Amino acid sequence: MEDRKGESTPGRGIRTASVVAAAAFLALLALPYLPITTPPEYLRTLLFSTFILAVSWAIIAFLGRALEFLWPKDRSIARARSAWKVLSYVLWFGVLVILLFGFIPDFATTALGLGLVGAALTYTMQKPLLNLAAWIVVTYRQLYRIGDRVEVGGVKGYVVDIGLQTTELQEFGGWMPGDEYTGRLVAIPNGVVFDGPTKNYTRDFPFVWDQVAVLVTYESDIDAAKEIMVSTANEVVGGIMFDNFDKYRQRLAIRDLEESLLRTPEVRMSLADSGVNLHVVYYCPVEKRGTIKTRIVEKLWRRFIADPRVEIAYPHMQIVGPAELELEPQPTPERRTTWVLPPPRQDGL
Repeated sequence: MEDRKGESTPGRGIRTASVVAAAAFLALLALPYLPITTPPEYLRTLLFSTFILAVSWAIIAFLGRALEFLWPKDRSIARARSAWKVLSYVLWFGVLVILLFGFIPDFATTALGLGLVGAALTYTMQKPLLNLAAWIVVTYRQLYRIGDRVEVGGVKGYVVDIGLQTTELQEFGGWMPGDEYTGRLVAIPNGVVFDGPTKNYTRDFPFVWDQVAVLVTYESDIDAAKEIMVSTANEVVGGIMFDNFDKYRQRLAIRDLEESLLRTPEVRMSLADSGVNLHVVYYCPVEKRGTIKTRIVEKLWRRFIADPRVEIAYPHMQIVGPAELELEPQPTPERRTTWVLPPPRQDGL
């Protein structure tokens, strides 16, 4: 089978299971000729169970790879792997039930023993059981699937595997700008879905909303600035929005959101201290968000610089020297005449 992008090591599970099955089969054949004191019935049961489990492991692994190989190439291979993970767990559960009750004749004793063991495991394995319960919730509610872009437990990433205990994410963001990958593969316990929000960027439709904001001065021609922003966004992402509008509308979670869905980019405005904020709003494929935003920003910057009608506002500080200060004229004091009267004359002088 040819390799598909994103697969694990080819045939690793099949080879390991085949080796274990072959060893168990050879041990079964050699068991009557071995000089051992252990009751052969118990050992034979153990070896036979190991052989059945190994063969089941090999068959399930082979069927999973065959499904991915036969999956249509124009459809996401992640969807096939996600569905097969759930189906493989169901097959494993059936195999274990058959082995358990097939070799133990006393059903009542078995049920009692399983109940006691289950109570002990519930007490001593709270975290693993919590992760298992979270896996059931994730699978049943489809909080995320293999191939989705999610944020779980504060980590953003591309879901590459969903196990019974952990979910593996190909991390993006973090110390990298935007949605660039970090190169790390993060394993997150499934139980974190009970402790905080789970954000799925691609559950309903593989498109996300984004915006580019520009602050222009109050002296700028606002109509010209709006026209430049809308035309630029239309050149970059307008065709993508128009072509996918009907598909997006059909995949909305509730019909009430249809009025908020845009067919082409639009501009929003808000006032700021030093100018007017213009926001061009659009949606685009999630994996191209960084590229599309970069193209829009570059085109806007070049056009605003070349258009004298629009001036980009930016915070700056101007230092004024003493020679540039204008001295205000001081007011001339008023002159007042003061009359001094002579002292009164005394009689006899």
